[in-house]
Amino acid sequence: MADLLTRPNGGSRRLAVSDLFGFDPFRAFLGGTGNGSGLALEVQKTDDGWTVELPVPGYRPDQIEVTVEDRVLTVTGTSERRSFQRSIFLPEEIDTAAIDAKVEHGLLALGLHLQAKARPRKIDVQVVN
Repeated sequence: MADLLTRPNGGSRRLAVSDLFGFDPFRAFLGGTGNGSGLALEVQKTDDGWTVELPVPGYRPDQIEVTVEDRVLTVTGTSERRSFQRSIFLPEEIDTAAIDAKVEHGLLALGLHLQAKARPRKIDVQVVN
């Protein structure tokens, strides 16, 4: 059985990203080596995909750029004194045209939504008389 992660505040339990995809596509956000040299992030599964939260304290929204090219999502931040760049390879099931990004209180939230064909759907069972 896959290892489960628990939020420090006692929130919901969730599977590790590497257990769901077979690899960790978000590892690059951690600086690649996991030694803490990169910016920390939080990844959470949602009903229609994933939410990735990346702290960007001190950066204004106009100093942050999010791009997608050939299934590679890149976040770049540039200010007068510092800069960063993080890239991840997106699985095929992510709809790259439906990615959204919001900055609030120094936190960048990326909505990675599943393509419509990859979303589970409930089929109603009808009674035939």
